[in-house]
Amino acid sequence: MREGRPHAKLLLHVVQVAILFTLIQAVNTQTWYTGVVDVDYTEGLPEGAGMEVELEVDQETADGKVHVDGFLTFMQWQTTRNDTTIPSESTDDFDGESLELKPLSDFQEELPLLAKIALALGILLLGLTFFQIKNRFIIGLILNGLVIWIMISLVILAPLGYVGGMDFGTGSYEDDRESTVHQEAEGRPSIDLYNGELEYIFTTKSYDLGLVDKSELDEVIAEPPGEDHDSYIEMDGVAGIHYGKFVVELVWSWIVLFFLAPIAIGFINRVKIEKPQVL
Repeated sequence: MREGRPHAKLLLHVVQVAILFTLIQAVNTQTWYTGVVDVDYTEGLPEGAGMEVELEVDQETADGKVHVDGFLTFMQWQTTRNDTTIPSESTDDFDGESLELKPLSDFQEELPLLAKIALALGILLLGLTFFQIKNRFIIGLILNGLVIWIMISLVILAPLGYVGGMDFGTGSYEDDRESTVHQEAEGRPSIDLYNGELEYIFTTKSYDLGLVDKSELDEVIAEPPGEDHDSYIEMDGVAGIHYGKFVVELVWSWIVLFFLAPIAIGFINRVKIEKPQVL
């Protein structure tokens, strides 16, 4: 005797299709993520100055905004400094040209298409479930993998892709020299999974060689002169990424609707005890 239709799975697939339909709209119209860097000089000659950089990315654009506090203080700092530098102690052999990242523009073109393919697979899976076609789990696995890839692209690869699309070229400054010594840095991450905010709060301390008198340059390089020295600079900052609301909702929807719910329904169907037939 043919079994009745799996109403629980049908309902699940209907909800999945609704989520995938809204995903198409969100990818095309809403902000994917906002990158923020906010730094403030709290000690030293540029004290009171700061800078905030905000990058907002959606399907069509990647708009950056820069806000500078204490512009005159910055100018005074740069005017007062000299061009003293020393050879860098860094031993990194990293070659920037060897790092190839897929540019953001590629993801801006691909993700809307992938969202449409995911919706088509969702509709197909709904139809196969309605007519109880065998081996439909293969389509389910493909759909699940595609949704995972869309999430990875939005959460990780697209932000990295903004860096991948940059052409840094060859600057006028030598990479093997530095203008600060005795650098110290400390920080802590701040993670808000509910709102999709990842931040790193940091403090850096150093001594600016451009503010050191040449008569005491060797002494400052050899040993930190103390925080009351004119060359001491301290900076507080926050660097982070704030994901669009739909990205956070997509992650939670995958966890609940594409991962936990199918497992729960499959488990219930396996362990349920059928009613005994009446003789």
